[in-house]
Amino acid sequence: MQGQTTTTVEPPSAWDRAAGSPARADAAAGAATSRSDQESGLSVVAASRQAGPGAVAAGFGLIAAGAVAGWMIWRSGAAAAKIQPKDTTAVFLTLLVFAAAVERILEPFSRWLPGRAAEAALAQTVTDVNGRVDGPTEADRAAVTTATAAVAQAKANRTIVAWGLASGLATVASSAGGFYVLHAVAGSNWNGVAVWVDAIVTGVMVGSGTKPVHDLINRAQNGPPSA
Repeated sequence: MQGQTTTTVEPPSAWDRAAGSPARADAAAGAATSRSDQESGLSVVAASRQAGPGAVAAGFGLIAAGAVAGWMIWRSGAAAAKIQPKDTTAVFLTLLVFAAAVERILEPFSRWLPGRAAEAALAQTVTDVNGRVDGPTEADRAAVTTATAAVAQAKANRTIVAWGLASGLATVASSAGGFYVLHAVAGSNWNGVAVWVDAIVTGVMVGSGTKPVHDLINRAQNGPPSA
């Protein structure tokens, strides 16, 4: 998905940003760019981005750290007894609650994830461009396009780092709390994989579900989007 599309700059979701006043700056940047598109013909050409090698390494490194911690908990005998839900519906609901809990725990720390500087730079660039009485120049268009590309890259990096962080934390919580999705589905007597391996599988599943769960919570809190 590397094709280019013309789009306005929109404020990121709560998962993509820190809570608090920076969100208003992002919203202002989105509104300003929209006005510029309509009034001055300014067009932001954004291409989808893939996470950089450093972000990918960081994401999988966080999962590896969680796997090591989970293995140490299992090895020490400190892990809780296996949780065995009654049926697959209960397993699904447990995964959902698990993912929601991890997402809520990580939400206050999202401000330290990558991307805040790029978003601030874009907001400032858009503000400067829209402040010109004679409309944007070609240099202004290039500056906005460059800043938009930097934000897209930062969001891609942030997504993979957040996924690794959520998966690593969920792996530790799975091992400590005794919830292992494969054993929960297959039955308490199933020993197809080691419990600590199941903790990693559970952690990755939960970590991969935190973003959709976050979006669902965010929509429930903010209500349906305005027409």
